[in-house]
Amino acid sequence: MPASTTPTESQIERQMRLDYEAAEKAYRANMAEQDRQSQLGVAEKTQALTSTATGNYLRFVLQVLRDIRDSDWRAKGITTIRGVAPNGWQENQLQLKVCEDNSAVKFTDKKGRDVTPKNVARTYVQDLTVSRVEGRWKVSEVESRAAKTYEGVSCAA
Repeated sequence: MPASTTPTESQIERQMRLDYEAAEKAYRANMAEQDRQSQLGVAEKTQALTSTATGNYLRFVLQVLRDIRDSDWRAKGITTIRGVAPNGWQENQLQLKVCEDNSAVKFTDKKGRDVTPKNVARTYVQDLTVSRVEGRWKVSEVESRAAKTYEGVSCAA
C-alpha cells in the first residue's frame, strides 16, 4: 500500500495561519499589559498598549483601567485566557473569538480590603476584530458578552 501524502499548506492557508498567530500574539500581549496596569492601579497609554490595540478597543481598555485607577483599586491575579479561535479572515482584518475568565482576579482598596464586585459576570466571550495597521496586527473592536459556561463556544479549549 502506498504511503499517504499530506497536502502541503497553500500560500493563502500559510498567510492566514501566520496572520492568526500574529493577531493572537498581539491580543495576548495586550492582555498582559492590562493585567500589569490593573495590578499597579494605573491607566497609561503605554507603547505596550498602543502597539497591540487601536480604535474602539484601545478606548475601551483605557476606560476600564481608568475606572480601576479612579476607584483606588489594585488587582490581584490575572485574566485567564481559556481559548482563542479564528473566526473570520480578510487580508488586513480578521476576527478572533476569545474566552476570558476573570474569576481569579480580586480587587483590593488602599487598605487592602477585598472590594471585588459581587454578583457580576467574571467570564466572557469576546468577539474581537484585529486589524493590520502599518504592518502590525492590533485589536481594534470588541463585542463582549458574559458567559456562565463556554460550552458550545468555538474558543473553548
